[in-house]
Amino acid sequence: MITPEPLILTIITPVYNGSAYLQGCLENVANQWIEGIEHLIIDGGSKDGTTDILEEYSAKYPHIRWISEKDKGQSDAMNKGIHMAKGSWISFLNVDDFYESKSMISVLEKIKSRKNHGCLLVGNLKIWNEKEELISINRPSSISLPLMLADICEWPFNPSAYFYPASIHQKIGYFPEEEHYAMDYDFFFKVVLAKIPILYFNEVWGNFRLLPDAKTGKDQIENTSFQRAALIRKHYLQLSAPNIQIQVWFLKRFWSVRNKMYSMFIHQS
Repeated sequence: MITPEPLILTIITPVYNGSAYLQGCLENVANQWIEGIEHLIIDGGSKDGTTDILEEYSAKYPHIRWISEKDKGQSDAMNKGIHMAKGSWISFLNVDDFYESKSMISVLEKIKSRKNHGCLLVGNLKIWNEKEELISINRPSSISLPLMLADICEWPFNPSAYFYPASIHQKIGYFPEEEHYAMDYDFFFKVVLAKIPILYFNEVWGNFRLLPDAKTGKDQIENTSFQRAALIRKHYLQLSAPNIQIQVWFLKRFWSVRNKMYSMFIHQS
């Protein structure tokens, strides 16, 4: 009798009334499923046919598990998923985002590597608009606490492009239930403060749709996302050691001078 491979990775999808994208999300994972992966969907009690889709796909694909019940928002749903996860590693896939085709093979190989044990693994992220046009590619190749506090580095702002051991939450805690927008940003500050190693790989793993009607799109259009991020940076700057605060001050000054010189060069040329 062949013993099935133990679950290694749990992909968690929080959803509420997301039937428009749910089928594509489930198929995106199913089309590149590998032994050792489960897909866990945490539904917040949808009324738009989401549960009908989940019933259909979970009957077809045994790697899919799901629950449907009222929750306190996305962070609460994410925490439920963490506690329910059977895999030792975690990834979050929002219902309107998707993994790059065939990326799971590369990701699972890196997860299985002993040298990556205890690390957070980060890849590149493609950002698309509502017309399915590629806007940019997020390449978070250099992440550190001073750089994040100074707001001068790319950070992995969508979870479809990073994977991490579930045990990380024993060190940094879980997602704050009262936070419904910037939980990812807050998560990364906690990771760097806890000195958890972050390994960057120059490969595209995730795809993020920046949709004007979605929560993140509305937040950016209204400029509230930038205000929220500034408050989070201020909070963690106050918690940082004096030497970190000094580094942040010099980094901001350097970046300001650099931008002024660049602006002068552009106007002169």
